[in-house]
Amino acid sequence: MHHNHHMPSSLSEFSWSELYPPSVYIISILLAILYFRWIIKGKDGSNIATKWNITAMVSAIVLYIAIKGTPIQILGHHYLFSVHMAQMAVLYLMIAPLFILAIPEQKWKSWLDRSPLISSVFKALTKPLIALLVFNTLFSFYHIPVVFDAAVSNVFLHYTYHFILIVTAFTMWWPVLCPVKEFDTLSDIKKVGYVFANGVLMTPACALIMFADYQLYEAYKNVPQLYAAMTPSEDQHVGGVTMKIFQEVIYAFVLGLIFFRWVKKERARDKADLEMIKSQNNRLNPEMK
Repeated sequence: MHHNHHMPSSLSEFSWSELYPPSVYIISILLAILYFRWIIKGKDGSNIATKWNITAMVSAIVLYIAIKGTPIQILGHHYLFSVHMAQMAVLYLMIAPLFILAIPEQKWKSWLDRSPLISSVFKALTKPLIALLVFNTLFSFYHIPVVFDAAVSNVFLHYTYHFILIVTAFTMWWPVLCPVKEFDTLSDIKKVGYVFANGVLMTPACALIMFADYQLYEAYKNVPQLYAAMTPSEDQHVGGVTMKIFQEVIYAFVLGLIFFRWVKKERARDKADLEMIKSQNNRLNPEMK
C-alpha cells in the first residue's frame, strides 16, 4: 500500500475514485436508509427518535464522508501524519460517541434485552475500567512505530485494527454517554473522573509523537512534500498536538454535557421535593388551601 518513493507528487495524479472512494458513499447511504427506515421506528412503526438522535446520526455520517470519502483520506494515508491523526480523532472521539447518541433509548433496550448473552457480553465490554484500559492500550499500541508501519502496509491488518479500535472506542464512550438507565452505572462525579482518566491515558502516545526528534514512522518517510509549509518532522509534531487538542476540546464538551445533565437532574429532584412538601402541607392543613 505504501511505496513511498513512487508516490505521486500531486493529488491530481490520483483517479477520481481514489480521491472520492465510492465505497464510503455506498456505506453512508446504506447507513442512512437503515437508520431512517428501521432504527428510529418503534414496534408499532412510529418514529421514536428525538431531534438530538437524528442530529447525531446525520453528523456522524457527514463526518465519516468528510474524513474517508474525500482527498483527506489520501492525504492522511500517504502524505501527512497530522491529517491521519485528525482523522483518528474524528473517528474515535466524535463518530463513535455520536453513534451511541444517535440510537433511541427504546431501541438500545430492545437490542440489549433480546438475549441474556448479548446483554452480559455488552456489560462486560462496557465495564468502565475495562473499556477505559482496552481502548487506550490499543490506541497507544497502534502508535508504536513497528505496529503502525505494519498496519499501514497491510490492508487486512489495517482494516482489522481500525475495526477493533472503533469497537473499543464505542465501548469506551458507553459508560459516559449511556442512554439506557439500567446500564448507566456511573454517577455524574464518576463520569467526570472517567473522562479525566481517559485524557491522562491518551497523553503518553501523544507526547511520544509530539516530542520525538526523529521520524517515527517509515510510512511517512521520504514521501513527496505536497505542502512546503511543514517538514516531515514538524508534520509529526503537529500530528501529536492535533490529537491532543481534539481530545481536550471533545472531552471538555463532554464534561459540559455531564454537568448540564447533572444540574438538570438536581433541579428535577428539587422540584419533586418541593411538590412533595406542598402536597404534605395541603394534607395537613386543608383549610389553608
